[in-house]
Amino acid sequence: MTVSGEQTNYEEILVSSLRADLEWLEREFELQFKFKKEKTNEDISLGNQILDNVIDSIKTNNCEELHNLLATTLNRIEQTYPEFF
Repeated sequence: MTVSGEQTNYEEILVSSLRADLEWLEREFELQFKFKKEKTNEDISLGNQILDNVIDSIKTNNCEELHNLLATTLNRIEQTYPEFF
């Protein structure tokens, strides 16, 4: 049996954790790729691997708020680094 308050607390923890992960993701892309004028095939492969790993860790969760946060972050990264999409 799940108590409503426990479920809410769990989802809040998931959202908080995801926000931290997504902030890391954006910082990581900035550190890895911001100052490279041209991205090599290795850069693209690394960026795609990072994105895939983050997306895979989130997509199994059915929380709409988590999916919205992920979509917003991916959109921001795509605007800055379109070569990875």
